[in-house]
Amino acid sequence: MKRVFIDTDPGTDDALALIVALNSPELDVEGVTTVGGNATLADTTRNALRLLDHLGSDAPVSRGAARPLRGRFEYAYHVHGAAGLGVRLPRPRAKPTTERAAERILRAASERRGDLTLIALGPLTNVARAMRREPRLAEWVEEVVIMGGAVEAPGNVTPHAEFNVYNDPEAAQEVLTSGAQARLIGLDVTMKLHLSRNGAPWAAGGSVSAGLANRVLGSWFRTHPSSCRYHLHDVLAVAAVVEPGLLQYKRARAGVETRDPERRGKTSAVYSGGPVRVAVDVDAGRARELVRERLSASFHLAAGR
Repeated sequence: MKRVFIDTDPGTDDALALIVALNSPELDVEGVTTVGGNATLADTTRNALRLLDHLGSDAPVSRGAARPLRGRFEYAYHVHGAAGLGVRLPRPRAKPTTERAAERILRAASERRGDLTLIALGPLTNVARAMRREPRLAEWVEEVVIMGGAVEAPGNVTPHAEFNVYNDPEAAQEVLTSGAQARLIGLDVTMKLHLSRNGAPWAAGGSVSAGLANRVLGSWFRTHPSSCRYHLHDVLAVAAVVEPGLLQYKRARAGVETRDPERRGKTSAVYSGGPVRVAVDVDAGRARELVRERLSASFHLAAGR
């Protein structure tokens, strides 16, 4: 069982990614940290708490950054819907921890040196702040799995930049050049994995997980009537940790453009070895099968840890 920490900005695809993580017996989700991005920090934190409570998880949630290292976040309510999730969930019983995200990430990594995978599904602000406080974090984590970037593919915010990296390119540059072992799972591969409008129900059975997944996807398709596909960006990053053989990678030294306004947030890779594995291809059929299976599962698969 792989011990993981999830840094996230829920967000509909983050919600589905959390379901997959919690329903995967291969993963032990030790904690969740939140960051602004898809929505305000208040909304992403509220969404994380409500999602975990609804799914029966007691993983602690810690609030993180409300702003990037420079400037401010550009939110994506137009993509993810009201409050960033598009569906209503009951008020959670739990509250965020008093410990903030950067401190929580550092403490977890220090306690689990070499045995903690950090899955980053939003802007990398929390991770960069933690590394600024303790550069040895790059050595303490087993790996940082990043959903972000567009190396050979076009961006989804500008022609050059992917949303998560664009929202804090300075943070992404610091993390990718920190020396930490990392996987960069960007639009080059995530655009190859989707669920179709005509595939409903997308999760089978009567589990709480399936019900929530179908509600989130149904709401999204209703509010995007011209869209036939829902791309599983964040979900693929989690699935890649669950089943390492889903993706093909090239070793690289990766970086992010932070100075040129036109290309700001552009990720680049030099494929000559390095600490970053850049995802270049995906077994989309197997990945879709795995995602459907885990969205449909009952939480008991991941309970009792």
